[in-house]
Amino acid sequence: MKPTRRDLLVLGGGMAAGAAVSTWLSPERRTRRGAAGAAVVSSGDEEYVWVSANANLALFTGRDHPALYKIGKELGVQVSIAGPNTVDIPGLVAAIEQTAARRPAGMMVVGWDSHALIPAINKAMESGVPVVCVDADVPESKRLSFIGTDWTELGVRQGEAMVKQLQGRRGEVGLLGMVEQSIDQQAVEGFRSVALKAGLTVLEPQQDHGNQAEATRVASALLQARPNLVGLAGFDSESGPGMGLAVREAGRAGKLVLTCVETTDQHLRLLKEGVLTACIGQKRELFTYYGVKALYEYVHASLQTTADDRRAGVSPIPVNYSTGTYTVTRDNVDFFLKGKG
Repeated sequence: MKPTRRDLLVLGGGMAAGAAVSTWLSPERRTRRGAAGAAVVSSGDEEYVWVSANANLALFTGRDHPALYKIGKELGVQVSIAGPNTVDIPGLVAAIEQTAARRPAGMMVVGWDSHALIPAINKAMESGVPVVCVDADVPESKRLSFIGTDWTELGVRQGEAMVKQLQGRRGEVGLLGMVEQSIDQQAVEGFRSVALKAGLTVLEPQQDHGNQAEATRVASALLQARPNLVGLAGFDSESGPGMGLAVREAGRAGKLVLTCVETTDQHLRLLKEGVLTACIGQKRELFTYYGVKALYEYVHASLQTTADDRRAGVSPIPVNYSTGTYTVTRDNVDFFLKGKG
């Protein structure tokens, strides 16, 4: 079983420092650069860099990277990808610092660690390289904006799907996820805000460590221990498949309502089979697409609030870009499966 990004995130703290930093360039990347130490001005020579740990993870290469190349081509600018091939936080910090030293027009950072990345992001901003966070935020840094999912909204969408599919039935709902993660906690609160109003009993979240086998084990234990269970909700990318396998093995597919996060092929197949009930997806392509757009608009801002916005500390772009979510059920799953074989 392949580790997910969030599974690797848990292991990342123990990774040794010093992993090699790799860089991939878009097919349209031009070789000519601006003068050393000087920010480039013309759009054709501008470079916008996406920086992340585990930078060529399948989740990224399948959805985030293509959108990055697309917006680079549309705007006529250079786009590139930098960062270690592993979940190496010191290596990610080094990649941010090395990228900033090249003076690109702007930089997008995936906030794998909301504390360890603060100094590097702040240093880049202070050196004149604009930074936005995408996918995962570093809110206490000096970054200009965050572009990604509102996880409270994601939880609300799950709660709404759960209540709708239960059609007035009441009982207990089990929760699975990475309980220590702030995004999971936000999603759980969003879910509770809907489920409790509908008269459901929401159990305390159970830790699945972002691991499908563990999610299956935890869900199986809940099925055996809670006779009044009417639903399960998962908040990690592996929770849904794990819950689905447990319910199918117990011969209870279609008898419980199962809602979860993400829309990978495995999620969609289980949904098509009627094992999962609703999957809440993230619009990952928007992370990098609007990341470049936000930085480009910052560099080329035509609207001015003051006589000199940069010196006055006024940013010409929004602080938060909530990219939204979507719900997949058996009613619309074929649209998402189309073309996937």
